[in-house]
Amino acid sequence: MALTDFTFQLNSGPILNDDAVGLPFVDLDTIVGLDSAPYRETIRDHEGVDGGFIDAEFERGREISLEGFAYGIVGGDEDYLDDLKANFAPVTSPIPLVFKPPGVAERVIYVKPRGVRYDWESVRRTGKTPIQFLAYAEDPRIYDNSLQNVLINFGGLATTGFAFSFGFNLSFGVTVPPAGANVFNNGNRRTPAIMTITGPVTNPRIINQSESKTLEFIVTLGVGETLTIDLANHTVILNGVTNARNTLQAPDWWLFRPTSEGHTMILFGGQTGSGTLSIDFRNAWR
Repeated sequence: MALTDFTFQLNSGPILNDDAVGLPFVDLDTIVGLDSAPYRETIRDHEGVDGGFIDAEFERGREISLEGFAYGIVGGDEDYLDDLKANFAPVTSPIPLVFKPPGVAERVIYVKPRGVRYDWESVRRTGKTPIQFLAYAEDPRIYDNSLQNVLINFGGLATTGFAFSFGFNLSFGVTVPPAGANVFNNGNRRTPAIMTITGPVTNPRIINQSESKTLEFIVTLGVGETLTIDLANHTVILNGVTNARNTLQAPDWWLFRPTSEGHTMILFGGQTGSGTLSIDFRNAWR
């Protein structure tokens, strides 16, 4: 279900701040935590002279708060409050908090809910309860809610040097696949991706030609076998279950840059094969 402007929904739960067509509903009036994420800062004095230094390269997680009022049927609103509390109950893995800013497509931030807060006040006798929804985003990135996919067919040989020996050294660089595809991150910050290699392929290589980075693997994948690479968490999983991080020979990790810095050309090849590389990502925002 598409959200309307200024509405929020946690993991397919009740829509918050929706246009009320009947009771019960939640009307939000304050949203905290969707501005710039807090920076992880270290401040030091400059010895011997005035001034100092600050390191603020990375962002911390986001503390998010949605505040407003829950409106229910007088004497019968407890069931609705129970539903809201169940929706914001603790989880072990982050879940999507989807929201609709005005004028742009739906966005999502992955959070761990921290419960619902409300007091029993005299105004509740009129069916109105001040309420607060709390969540924490370990990943501070805000993403577009639509998932993007780029599929690249095996491009051919991708090896360093030559297949036969010389009596002297040559340094002609890397032989790369003849074709690839561009990845466009239309957000305003670098974004991770899940990249899945599907066999058959021997010793696959994923080459970020735009930034001269390479992920090279020593592994043979049979027909239908997969190698899943998580650029955010630096993991490599074989067939969805087995840790295969040791197959990665060149851990030259990257995140996909925003198109304001240029698109990213990705090439996919290997020693032999005819498989595919699938790249799943979302545009990312600060």
